[in-house]
Amino acid sequence: MELTINEKVYNFKFGIGFVRHLDGKSSIKQDGIQFGIGLETLIPNLLTGNTVTLSDCLFVANMTENPRITQDQLDNYIDDEETNIDSLFDDVLEELKKSNATKKKAEKLLENYQKEQERLEAMEAAQNQVTE
Repeated sequence: MELTINEKVYNFKFGIGFVRHLDGKSSIKQDGIQFGIGLETLIPNLLTGNTVTLSDCLFVANMTENPRITQDQLDNYIDDEETNIDSLFDDVLEELKKSNATKKKAEKLLENYQKEQERLEAMEAAQNQVTE
């Protein structure tokens, strides 16, 4: 994925190094075994529009690339009213669905999120019918 920020092109790679970094920051221990839950934490936050998560995600995705971008540059880019933030969230989620290191888990998490959204909408519709 490429973004042009302040007239400079930056690359973002959602590869194994990206996943390793996320898992190092977010993990759980079960039966003495450590499990990384980086994507399980990242994707719901992206789906709900968490801009801090978006900035952090892009920062990590650029760690293995040149040129490097700073967190401040990303924050300013996201804060810029000229930036199409909805498109940026969509682009990052699409990249997560394409990368070999993330696609299997991303597809499953997105599928589960969609099912949960549908379940909640059905419950809300049923509740509205009861109150009418």
